[in-house]
Amino acid sequence: MISHNRTRYFRYVFCAVLLFFLFRLIRHLRSKGTYDPADIIREDPGFLQSYDTSEELHGYSSIYFIETSAPFKRIITIEPRQACAIESAARANPRKNVIVLFASWNEITDPGQVRFPDLPTLVRLPNVHFRWLNLEHFAHGTPVEQVIRSDKLYQRPNGAEYLSEILRLVLLYRYGGIYLDLDVVTLKKLEFYNPNFFGAETPRLVGSSVIGLERRGYGQSFAETCLSNFKYFDNQSNVRNGSFLLTYQIVQACEKLSLEEVVNGGCGGLLEVYTQSFFHPFDETNVNIMFDPGQFEEAKRRISKAMIVHMLHRTSREMRIESKPTGYQMIAQTYCPSVYEENSDDF
Repeated sequence: MISHNRTRYFRYVFCAVLLFFLFRLIRHLRSKGTYDPADIIREDPGFLQSYDTSEELHGYSSIYFIETSAPFKRIITIEPRQACAIESAARANPRKNVIVLFASWNEITDPGQVRFPDLPTLVRLPNVHFRWLNLEHFAHGTPVEQVIRSDKLYQRPNGAEYLSEILRLVLLYRYGGIYLDLDVVTLKKLEFYNPNFFGAETPRLVGSSVIGLERRGYGQSFAETCLSNFKYFDNQSNVRNGSFLLTYQIVQACEKLSLEEVVNGGCGGLLEVYTQSFFHPFDETNVNIMFDPGQFEEAKRRISKAMIVHMLHRTSREMRIESKPTGYQMIAQTYCPSVYEENSDDF
């Protein structure tokens, strides 16, 4: 028979475990709960207003993110890892506005259309602003206006990604600044001696997940040329159209034979292409290093040379932090601490 003391002991243990899991559940539900739109507008008075009319934000060189799923899905979802990208950019660059644009044909007026549990956390950061990118007017007068309006775009299996590749170039053509994908983690202040910059993703291909172009001068003319040539990089089955276009345009502009020559020899001051280690220390074949505790030291070694870590969401989306420490857990905890604290079970 089990003694009375032992029975009491097991009872205490059971209650302690139950309370632990109950606490975790309450914390999870609280962080994933609904939010009061009035509180959001109080923090960001221009919340989801058209960026075209947000003239108070136009006078600065900003950091931009674009969310393009609205024309393709009824519900817009911003996942914790995407929220981490926004928080990390804002914390690393407190003197820059970080503008998150929701692209759609119609104004987003229904709070239920946006599934964004981390919004209350991010809107408290003073330099983060959420605006509507009005597709009806945004590309008006540009070489890609008809592409954005065509039915063909919205029938593509990778339509949201393709639209994003177009809009980032239109955005930088019109306003200049820095564009970031929603699957990057910013580690350092994004200040460069040349405002026109890119990062090599492979030895032969420039990435489109990090782009900097100045509002006027060469940056604007480069963006305009890319938009004029976009029709030649319209491969239905490939999500890297933007990277192919940028690589071609950079090599042509720099009068080189390959991207490698641009990286090593420069471009006469017109633009800068940084080595893979700056923005893309991992690729599809090895991004799993960031989730493997056994390769934590290798992850740290690669991260130590980077300003930004592109997490390749298409490849790493199903990977999870199963045990610690890992490279991704380390950078999330350090560079997007608020989002990570509220979503540590979802990373």
